[in-house]
Amino acid sequence: DHIAGLSPAIAIEQKATTRNPRSTVGTVTEIYDYLRLLFARAGVPRCPDHQLDLQAQTVSQMVDQVLKLPPGTAIALLAPIAADRKGAHAETLRDLASQGFMRVRIDGQIYELDAVPELDPKRKHTIEAVVDRMRIKSEAAQRLAESFETALSLSGGLAGVLRLADPARATEPAEPDEWVFSSRHACPICGYSVPPLEPKLFSFN
Repeated sequence: DHIAGLSPAIAIEQKATTRNPRSTVGTVTEIYDYLRLLFARAGVPRCPDHQLDLQAQTVSQMVDQVLKLPPGTAIALLAPIAADRKGAHAETLRDLASQGFMRVRIDGQIYELDAVPELDPKRKHTIEAVVDRMRIKSEAAQRLAESFETALSLSGGLAGVLRLADPARATEPAEPDEWVFSSRHACPICGYSVPPLEPKLFSFN
């Protein structure tokens, strides 16, 4: 839809003078103060690179969203450790093993921690610890919440859920196979974050 030809809602005489050379229509009409309040109360920050809303979620909200998957769906809960970083990451993998983790996802492939192939140190790799694996059922809410807590603590506020391949459900409609959650106002892909919106952050300077 498009609307054109409307007269301006604000009119300022051309001969109007001001002692402040930085004055704008917004400051002269005092609408600037209302715009700042609107920005702080109704604004939704977005990642400039990935165009995703920067919204923090509670563990309870994460659990509720995952439990909306069909009962019996097989999932893996992941903790992002390294995203597109060069290196062999041998120390990182040893550290995960020392913390009791059994599996890790590297560049989209899940491995047993004691059977991870040697990584090319000249290439970028994405590493995620497999915190838990389970099938969706209503009574798994507590276990899922605890696993989310572990993942968020390990990764600094991020957690991923991967729907595992299940031949028995191959006829189901295609849906996203992976979801990323964040407990802080940050992009779940690149980590870009902003402070909570306040009126003072809306400025033409």
